[in-house]
Amino acid sequence: MLATPAEPKELLEIEEALVAVRPLHNKNRYDRLKKAKERKNRWKGGFAFFKVKDLQRPPEPVKSATDLSGLILALEGGSFIWPGIKVGFRRNITLTSADAEDLSLELLTKSLKPLVIEVSSFVDGSVCKHIINKALPHVAKSAVSHMDHDVGKPDTNWRSSSTYFMPSDDEVLRLLDKRVSALTVTRRVQQEYAQVLRYQKGERYAAHHDYFDINLYQQSADIMRLTKKGFFNRLVTVFFYLTNVEEGGHTSFPRAGGGPQPRNFEDCSRGISVAPQEGRIVIFYSLDPAGDMDEYSLHGGCNVEKGTKWSANKWIWNQPMDYIRED
Repeated sequence: MLATPAEPKELLEIEEALVAVRPLHNKNRYDRLKKAKERKNRWKGGFAFFKVKDLQRPPEPVKSATDLSGLILALEGGSFIWPGIKVGFRRNITLTSADAEDLSLELLTKSLKPLVIEVSSFVDGSVCKHIINKALPHVAKSAVSHMDHDVGKPDTNWRSSSTYFMPSDDEVLRLLDKRVSALTVTRRVQQEYAQVLRYQKGERYAAHHDYFDINLYQQSADIMRLTKKGFFNRLVTVFFYLTNVEEGGHTSFPRAGGGPQPRNFEDCSRGISVAPQEGRIVIFYSLDPAGDMDEYSLHGGCNVEKGTKWSANKWIWNQPMDYIRED
């Protein structure tokens, strides 16, 4: 099978062979996606294949059946997700860029359910300051996307930060986009603009999900359009800490480890929390490897008790979006 000529349909044949011997984890999504694409004669399979050439570097997407040798990862959901392995697992990788020096990183698994990975040093202080200074004249009180049953309620019921959605319009930000893309093994065109956030003393963001459950957004034409009526969604969030915080300001995952739904969505005493540290990032996945929403990815920003917290996040979808163009 692996020695056949490199035609796009051959990956589909391999996918079909895998499906025949092992049940799909998210059959409903797979079947819906297949049916929709077959109507337009565009079905080439729903899986994504990645080849591990070097354990010290991110895997590479497989485009041809002739590349299927060695260690191969097959992802039912069609997107790469770092294998968490176990809580406390440390993985050392190097990101290579034509625009900058290689970047050596340590990925630390903080949680498997949801999958949360910490990278303690991803951006240096000068980049953090560049983002803050560029955002400072534009920050305004944050808004939220309201579920159907919350339409009309004030945004401050959930969050009290200030926000600016920053386009990648200079070389520093474009390089950052490329490094995020390399780290997550996704394309830059899947990213939204960076959301820069400022939390001052007493400000917080109650626990929430980054994915959109369309069952809760039936009245929102914008969400239905973005998700293509539920076919696609936010895959992963890359959350940046741009400053240290004297006290508080952690990012909390109250259901880490498979915990129950919290009664108080501002309670930061449950699950795990990651402390703010300048240059640190947290990668957490809203979807599982089969493309299903991970309800355990509930997360929130804890109260800033002392000081000011500057942070930013990149939402990355499991499909190309209209925010950032490839070079």
